[in-house]
Amino acid sequence: MIIPFACDTVKLTSPYGNRTLNGKKQFHSGYDLVGVGSYDVVAAVGGTVVRSRIVTDKSNATWQWGNYVCIKGEDGRYYYYCHLKSRSVAQNQTVRAGDKLGVMGNTGYSFGAHLHFEVRESDGKTTLSPETVLGIPNKTGKYSTKSQYESDLELLAKRGIVLSPGYWLKRKNIDPYLTVLIHNMAEYIN
Repeated sequence: MIIPFACDTVKLTSPYGNRTLNGKKQFHSGYDLVGVGSYDVVAAVGGTVVRSRIVTDKSNATWQWGNYVCIKGEDGRYYYYCHLKSRSVAQNQTVRAGDKLGVMGNTGYSFGAHLHFEVRESDGKTTLSPETVLGIPNKTGKYSTKSQYESDLELLAKRGIVLSPGYWLKRKNIDPYLTVLIHNMAEYIN
């Protein structure tokens, strides 16, 4: 799974496909994502920045994206990162996967801070479900690169219940009931 934020957890608030927005049915050609733990948006794939700009002129079809970055990936596809508060890259710049592109924002046609992430084929027009690139399922929810056990241990450590999460990570495979115990404790205090 790839998270296009400088964190390991993301919320998918609007998946790829048909949706109703402000009473109008329309096709949503990307994912709307919110970083959990960081608003820094990072490149999902390496490539070259072909656009880094803000569009405010409503006669321009891309005005809805507001402040956005478009990367032509090494695979020939185009990757769009939209509604940014600020951008950290310039046109023609080469980026690697994980490089910071900007900060999640609320520019363009947006109803709250989020990242609109879109993938297009090399023709620049045909959209693909971001699931094919990110590995995040095409349904609303919270997704993490961490296992449930790691997330539970992190929560218990933040609350001062577990003092050495590394120790418990190493013991995970020794006791088959440990993951259940840790999960039950995390659910109880959450």
